[in-house]
Amino acid sequence: MNNDKLGAALTEKTVRAYSQITDPRLRELTAGLIRHLHAFVKETRLTDLEYESAWSLLAEMAKFTGAERNEFLLLLDVLGVSELIDAITHQRPPTAVGYALVGPFYRANAPCRKRGQSIVSDDTGGQRVRITGRVYDLASARPVANATLDTWQAATNGLYENQDPDQPDYNLRGRFQTDEDGTFDLVALLPTPYPVPTNGPVGELLRLAKRQPCRPAHIHFIVSAPNYETLITQVFRNGDPIMDEDPVFSANRNLIGEFCLHNGEYSLHYDFQLKRGVSTMPKAPLA
Repeated sequence: MNNDKLGAALTEKTVRAYSQITDPRLRELTAGLIRHLHAFVKETRLTDLEYESAWSLLAEMAKFTGAERNEFLLLLDVLGVSELIDAITHQRPPTAVGYALVGPFYRANAPCRKRGQSIVSDDTGGQRVRITGRVYDLASARPVANATLDTWQAATNGLYENQDPDQPDYNLRGRFQTDEDGTFDLVALLPTPYPVPTNGPVGELLRLAKRQPCRPAHIHFIVSAPNYETLITQVFRNGDPIMDEDPVFSANRNLIGEFCLHNGEYSLHYDFQLKRGVSTMPKAPLA
């Protein structure tokens, strides 16, 4: 029997070994993963040394995964996997705010803040921006009252608070509720570009690919309400010169906001549309 036939036989033997998984979807996913991994090995003729490098990379990534960041999720982000899943799973009309990956720095249980409050500590440097808008039903345009907006962002030094011992706990994070008209009002930091972490394996991959590591300036939002599909998105500053070079492929034209400067103060008006569906929250990569 030649090597190709041996490889095919081994693939099918491996798939059969997991055929007793009770859950049909898990069984399907496992079989698909096995077949695609085996196909990759056969197509690329993976060598022993390359295989050693692969599992060594996984071990190295584990060293950089913890309370401050998730290197595994970051790798999937820079390989376009996270954005591809979002594009397939969360299709929205071009007139609606787009869906975007949650990213590796989302923390659950951000503090609930009152209408008009700031998520920025007084000693955090940078310009502020008042953000107002409305959450409404995508189909009917009716306001969605008591929707929750969970927002977070990096400081001007490029660090999220969990990465920076000089920032207070949960700085630049907060949850807000819409009123009966679906409107909200909050103060945030004017977003600036920042690099994804580059001192680990993902950073080395970006350097090998000669890709710039900076994300365009943005603010994260998760907008949720009972009986609506949760909207995970990001709002980018219009005119950012690296919009088309986002290392995680998330920035696009239906995620742009107009950050306006008037009498020395910045403001952003931005509306979010929710689709009817099941309300779920993403698993937070960080505690």
